[in-house]
Parts: sequence; C-alpha cells; structure tokens
Amino acid sequence: MFCYQCEQTAGCSACTGKAGVCGKKSSTAKLQDKLTGALIALARAAQGTVPTESTHRVMLEGLFTTVTNVNFNEETILKLIEKVNKEKDALVPQCDSCKKQCGRNDEYDMELLWNADEDIRSLKSLILFGLRGMAAYAYHALMLGYTDADVNAF
Repeated sequence: MFCYQCEQTAGCSACTGKAGVCGKKSSTAKLQDKLTGALIALARAAQGTVPTESTHRVMLEGLFTTVTNVNFNEETILKLIEKVNKEKDALVPQCDSCKKQCGRNDEYDMELLWNADEDIRSLKSLILFGLRGMAAYAYHALMLGYTDADVNAF
C-alpha cells in the first residue's frame, strides 16, 4: 500500500503496509489512484472540447470521492471509474478507433507521481489536493442545486 492523501499519514510521509492509519485498505488506495488517473484522462479529453454539465458533475463527484475519508467502498469507486471513462469516451469518441496513442485520453499512472522527484511530487500533490478541496465545496454546492461556470471551468 502507498497512500499519501491526508494529514493522518504515518510518520507524516505516507501510509504503507496493509492499511492506512484511517483504516483504508491497500486495494482501496489503489482504486482511488486509478480513479484519479481516470479523472486526469477526462481532463485531458475535455481540453479543446466543450465539456457538458455531465462532464463537470462527473469530475466533481470523482474528485470529491478521493478526498480523505469520503468513500472507501470499492464497488462504488469501480462504478465511478466506469462513469468517468464513459464521460471521457463521450467527449472524444474518435479516440476509441485511433490506433496511435496521442495522450489525449490516456489514464495517468499515479505511480509516476508517487515515485517522482520530491519537489515535483510535492508540487503536483499540492495542486491535486487543492483541486480535491475545491471540488468538495463545489460538489456540496451542486448537491444543493448551485453551480458556477468559473468553478467548473477551473
């Protein structure tokens, strides 16, 4: 297991082993990383297209799901990964038939981040955690019927 998601991390660096300090299992942490990689692919696919309300909703739901202690249900996370992939495919349907990978809709392997140079890892993690925090507020607002085009565009 490797989880570098919250302030509860073991030794203030990362949780390793079979479970995190919070009780999250290794398999759940891996699924959350897979979800994050799928969300990065969705963001890549959205570049140069006009994202729909559905795109924004899926992105917010996915980011919120990966916030500390929000969701450890592996079945729910797997369903959300499928939802993210369907949304991505709807934005760039031509990518399914393309034989050459261009990176436009590729999932990001979070291992690249976790094993990156410390400064790069720290900077990218700070950005990711900031996006997750912003998404948490935006997702709650969405559940109450409020949306903001500037927040969604961010």
